[in-house]
Amino acid sequence: MYVSVGDINGIGLELILRNHAEIAAYCKPIYCIDFEVLECAAKKLALQIPKDMYIHPLNMQDIFDDEIIKAGQICAKSGLYSFKSFEKALELCIKHNASLVTLPIHKYAWQLAGIEYAGHTQYLRHRFQKEAIMMLGCKEMFVALFTDHIPLSKVSGLIQKERLLQFFRDFYHAYSWLFAPIQKVQGLKNDTETKDSKNIQLESLQELSSNTLKQNAINANLVKRLLYDEKTTIEKIEKTQDSIQNNHSTQIKKELKIAVLGLNPHAGDNGVLGHEDMIINECIEIINKEIGAEVFIGSIAPDSAFIPHNREKYSIFIAMYHDSGLAPLKALYFDRSINVSLNLPILRTSPDHGTCFDKAYQSNNNISMESYLESFRFLFQGNV
Repeated sequence: MYVSVGDINGIGLELILRNHAEIAAYCKPIYCIDFEVLECAAKKLALQIPKDMYIHPLNMQDIFDDEIIKAGQICAKSGLYSFKSFEKALELCIKHNASLVTLPIHKYAWQLAGIEYAGHTQYLRHRFQKEAIMMLGCKEMFVALFTDHIPLSKVSGLIQKERLLQFFRDFYHAYSWLFAPIQKVQGLKNDTETKDSKNIQLESLQELSSNTLKQNAINANLVKRLLYDEKTTIEKIEKTQDSIQNNHSTQIKKELKIAVLGLNPHAGDNGVLGHEDMIINECIEIINKEIGAEVFIGSIAPDSAFIPHNREKYSIFIAMYHDSGLAPLKALYFDRSINVSLNLPILRTSPDHGTCFDKAYQSNNNISMESYLESFRFLFQGNV
């Protein structure tokens, strides 16, 4: 897993340093950051840099004229650094068929740095020319967003039959892929990629052995063990892949239930309170026929969608706009929720909180580590 470090003036580097040991016990995080920047953060926090930490340097430490880290401040240089860390981590994920964890950035700092994208998701959409789907939550409840960071006044106009149908198709296929046990371990889309992926993953570790590990003086014996573990894991995967994938499609159709929220009060009351919900209902009927099972349920009145009875029946919800789905999610599971980007060639997660500039580099700041830790657990364990 590659990690972009977010805005260095925020809490991202504290999350990395305090939690590396727990994360490294079950996966291999590689942080895209220069040693000098990490060292500066460690000194400010009075923390040690773990000796087994992999870093992929950006060679950008010279962009800082004076103090590298300006705790809690919005500035162009930290914005540029966070973008370049993200850009490099994404490049490495594509090259090595890996997963990505992104730490919080500040959108205005990106703007000050002249970066035209309003955040990670918008850049991912541009990079892959695909409609990335935002899904947020934890294993108790996930909420996917049909629209995300747009003005509320524009939502109604986007509820169009073909657009919504394509969203349902994309979400169903993306979630079904995520649900597959073998594919989650491999990070693959289909059987034909298995052999190539194996070679790429081993090449990735070998490259670390010859390049990054030398720069950071990490014990080469660890790499040998990682290479052995990788080969062993792949052999076990290949022995069980056929039987699991034969049953996968049937299992998804049988078990998956997705609650779809309406747009208007009372989900439109059969068109009395708006025509948009009639479009939503039509699309639900069509997509269920395409799948051959009643997977998408609704539309459900937004004001009662998240009552306890519905949360017992459904763990996945689709909201038509940002606050309709995320207000109840954050009221229930704020500290544990993560952001997952679906419908892309890679799988990306991030903590579902911001840079927390008001708490950065302060003692006794009571920062919750759970969202950050869940970002890794989700990728490694598959909490769906």
